[in-house]
Amino acid sequence: MLFSQNEIDNIKREMSKLKNKVILKLFTDFKTQENNTKVRNCMGCEGTYELLNKLVEFSDGKLMIEEYSIEENKDEAKKYDVKRIPAILFVDENGNEVIRYSAHPTGAEFVPFLNSIQYFSGVRPYYADQILTHLKKIDKSKMKIFITPTCPYCPATVPVLTLFAIISKGKISAEIIDVNLNPDLAMKYQVQGVPHTVVNETENIYGMFTPQDLLDKLTKGKRDFGGMYA
Repeated sequence: MLFSQNEIDNIKREMSKLKNKVILKLFTDFKTQENNTKVRNCMGCEGTYELLNKLVEFSDGKLMIEEYSIEENKDEAKKYDVKRIPAILFVDENGNEVIRYSAHPTGAEFVPFLNSIQYFSGVRPYYADQILTHLKKIDKSKMKIFITPTCPYCPATVPVLTLFAIISKGKISAEIIDVNLNPDLAMKYQVQGVPHTVVNETENIYGMFTPQDLLDKLTKGKRDFGGMYA
């Protein structure tokens, strides 16, 4: 069992908050055997598959998972430029990628992952409308946030970034990267502590940030101060 009974009860309660149906794309390296079973060999793939299927089980039909293999579904992997696994993609109704988890969402990564699923289903926190009102002031942006499963500050930061990506409907894309699974990327971006966020490959945000901080960053200090209080 992945979870204790108390954890299962809590997860079921959180999954019951999903507003609309969510379909996630999971990319692994599975190879289909002669008996139609699937064998996954990549670090974290099997655990990620099991975790997502538990969430499906607890979602009362609101969450579905589509699994693709970079070995057997190369066209789909090429379409979304998936080169690292496991990869969990949140894709909108038009087939556009909104969020990518280059991570196995366990430990401290688990709760923000649940938050991201909730937001993607249509759940909106109080500051979502303020993001919408500022979209015209935000340039198209790609953001990467580096995290670890033991980071104490990441659970409060990741959902801020993923909500911006969801609300922006394509203007902002977000990738959540586990530095333990992707040490080469951590080295490339000179990540020395987490959370570490990279904006459009050129700007960095070190440590935690609030919705207000991120809005200031993306609007280049031109946000409306009539709302969005901490």
